[in-house]
Order: sequence, then structure tokens, then C-alpha cells
Amino acid sequence: MKLLNDFLKEYATPVAKSAGFKKKGTAFRIDASSGDVAFLEFSPFRIDSTFVVFHAQCFIVPEPYWQWMNRQYLAAGVPEPNSSGAIAAFSVVPPPQAAHTPEAGGLARTRWAFDENTRQASGKILSDVLRSDVVPRIRHLLVRENLLDAIRSTESPSIRRWGALESEIVLMVDEYSRHEMESLLSELDDSSPLKKQFTEWADMRRSKGA
Repeated sequence: MKLLNDFLKEYATPVAKSAGFKKKGTAFRIDASSGDVAFLEFSPFRIDSTFVVFHAQCFIVPEPYWQWMNRQYLAAGVPEPNSSGAIAAFSVVPPPQAAHTPEAGGLARTRWAFDENTRQASGKILSDVLRSDVVPRIRHLLVRENLLDAIRSTESPSIRRWGALESEIVLMVDEYSRHEMESLLSELDDSSPLKKQFTEWADMRRSKGA
């Protein structure tokens, strides 16, 4: 773990901090003015005695989705957001030169790796990917309209972790008119308990924001 921590301190932290992220352990967090939060987390894999292998993943936690997921705690106080409340997430896929198994598919293809000989080269690649791709993508997704477009997208792999309709209802609860929200809710099956729960939650949120 120390080898990964030292690697991230040298190659990921400068990029993340200059972009406004705050670091805690092997995770970075950035807060938008809307209250939405994004996390960039690095997780080690102990699967190779020679290489340090890790996975990098981004999580988008919109404020209304976190409030919806933690609505039972409203009276006592909703806890601080964390990556478990992500409505969308994506892996940071390494270029072949920094991948543990560049020929693999699926989750294995998302694993980064370095050893003593490749540490500097892999670190520079990580810095470049964070700066040119990951940070701009996170900032883009911290705008709810952009996030909703990405959730609706048919591109694969999908970043969404919840249904597109349900995501739209929660994401846009503060933006849509009552008529627009009712139109969305009407698309839910009448037998679904979510329909009543969404309606009650949206009305409560609207009344508090009034």
C-alpha cells in the first residue's frame, strides 16, 4: 500500500489538487457549487508479486440523489456524501503501456500497474490521463444536465448505476416544473412503490425550497 500511496502522491496528487480536489487516503473529492460531489478513488489489487496493481474509478454523487438515498436520516441529519451514493461511475482505463494485462477484457483491462522499472513512465501516463481526460470529464458530469445526457446515452460501457427514468426524476427534481415532474412520474408503473415515494419526496423537497 505504501508503494501505491507514494506513487499517487507523486503523480496523481499534484494534478488533482491543482484541479480543486481534496485528498483523503487514496481518494480525492471535489465539490461543485450545486452541492454535487465527485470522487476519484484508487484501489489496490494484491494479485502480482512483482507489480503494484491498482484500479482507478470516478464516482458522481449529485446532492438530490444523496438526499433521496438518505431520506430516512433527514430528521437526525444526512451523513456526509461518499462514493457509495454514486448515481454514475466510470473506470479510468489505462493505456496499454500502463496496463497490467493490456490484452485482457472486462475488469482486468482497467487495472493499472507499475514496477520499479516502469514507475516513472506509468506515473507520467497517469498524470497525463488525469489532466487531459479524467478531470475535464468529471467537471463536465458535475453539471446535472450533462450528467443526465450521459446517463441517457446508449454508449457502452454505461456510466449509470440506476434506471434512466428514475435518475431523471431525482436529478431534475429542482429544475423541472410540477407539470414536467408529474409527466415523468406518470411513466412509472402505478404498482411501483417508487411512484408514491418519489411524489412525496419531490413535494417535500419543493416545499422546503419554497
